[in-house]
Amino acid sequence: MTLKKMREALNKLTARATELEAQVKDGMDAEAIRAIEADHAEVLGKIEALRAEIAEKEAEEVAIAAESEAARTAQQRETRQQTQADVDAAREAARTAVVEERRRVEGIRDVCRRSGAPEDIVARYINEDTSLQAVRDAEWDRMVERSSATRIFGQVAGDRRDEGETRRRGMRDAIAARLAQASGIRNVEVPEHARQFASMALVEIAAECIGYRGAMRTSHQAWQVFEQAFHQRGGMHTVSDFPGIFTDAMNVRLLQRYEAAAPTYRLFSQAQTAADFRAHNAIRAGDFPALQPVNEAGEIKAGTFGESKEQYRVKPYGVRFNISRQMLINDQLGAIDQVLGSSGVRVADWENGIAFGVLNAGSGLGPVLLTDNKRVFHADHNNSAGSGGAISVTTIGAGRAAMAKQTTLDGIKANFQPAIVLCGPDTITSAEQLLATLTPAQQDQAVPASMKRIVPVSDPNLDGNAWYLFADPMVAPCFVYAYLDGFQGPRLTSEELFGVQGMQVKLEHDFGFAGIDFRGGYRNAGS
Repeated sequence: MTLKKMREALNKLTARATELEAQVKDGMDAEAIRAIEADHAEVLGKIEALRAEIAEKEAEEVAIAAESEAARTAQQRETRQQTQADVDAAREAARTAVVEERRRVEGIRDVCRRSGAPEDIVARYINEDTSLQAVRDAEWDRMVERSSATRIFGQVAGDRRDEGETRRRGMRDAIAARLAQASGIRNVEVPEHARQFASMALVEIAAECIGYRGAMRTSHQAWQVFEQAFHQRGGMHTVSDFPGIFTDAMNVRLLQRYEAAAPTYRLFSQAQTAADFRAHNAIRAGDFPALQPVNEAGEIKAGTFGESKEQYRVKPYGVRFNISRQMLINDQLGAIDQVLGSSGVRVADWENGIAFGVLNAGSGLGPVLLTDNKRVFHADHNNSAGSGGAISVTTIGAGRAAMAKQTTLDGIKANFQPAIVLCGPDTITSAEQLLATLTPAQQDQAVPASMKRIVPVSDPNLDGNAWYLFADPMVAPCFVYAYLDGFQGPRLTSEELFGVQGMQVKLEHDFGFAGIDFRGGYRNAGS
């Protein structure tokens, strides 16, 4: 099998492994989960075996390339005498080509993982020898195009909704579309049920809600329409309630802007959902019971889960702000969307501050764990460097080794691997330079290919030179963040009060952040 075919086979196996992981859902039957896990383990075994074959094949190609290069050099010099130096140079050139090819493949996979490209696109880039820069440019263009064409609201199943509900959703989605357009998003897709309202100004939609058919030529007349739309409810909320429609449209945009923000804490913490505001027990790495031997009678012994004392709790937060009378009368949807955008980004930054406040507790050692009354990063946890050191191959190597040697609650070697190195602005450049090193000045400074997979991340909430290693939070979370069930983000509600200052809006958000374990992290005080 050719190297190209082997890589294609590897891509298919990798895609199959991803598909099997996605098949595991909450609430599935345990037997079904075990069957999927068995299939997944088999696929992983095939992947490892195929990777070994690819490495062997690449080594063969190195030898072939070396011989070819040596022959070409001999012809150019018009001599049949080939020195050992020429052979060595040819082999080194071939090795460099193989290293560059591996770097290209790893770079393509990293870019495509970040952009969300499917496996078939990744395979095509690799097999067609597309350069890494060309992939970056193509994926950037694809993300821009996808962003401009992304629906900002869900489609409506019109055949299952009554006329009033469809009308309400049409108004909501029309306002949401205009808010997006006013903020500069191109090619906003307006669904069929919203198109009749898409060209209407806010005051026209408000008039439509209350059945107003009079003139709206002056600011005074427009304001009268808004006042009636916000107050004329007749004691009940109807499906054409303008304050509710307008608030729903703002919520669509607020959530989109909030979800587009990328606070750093989400890279090293795991998402959870809390049913209420009470404390909830956390599941840690290794809490699942260990397998037990089956006796001759075929009896399978019962296992027990580790009893975690670690907890997290969601707390309610809120603030009020105004949508001004001038914005409404002037139909300044761009300004309103900027308010929503700043609110979404502000909430994400606020969450980030809460999270790093927890991480920075105890002079950067993290919160105290209830399990052993020690901070997350502690010498007794074997996840805190004995002395500070700058980010380097040696210090990161020590951290990787410490994480790999961590044991689960049952004493099993976990072999956790770091996914990110987290540091402050003062040391991020050094981290990026280290993990991007291709040809070191000295051999002992070479950065292993496996270490280059660690992603350097910076956040200004970290002061000084201290840095952290964190495993993938889906594998071994040290921290969790949580939302209240059904409220995965901030939400807006309109207040009954409406006066000369405009519309009063209440923003509420339920959020929590806590430390739950130490096994998936490592800290170095830096130097």
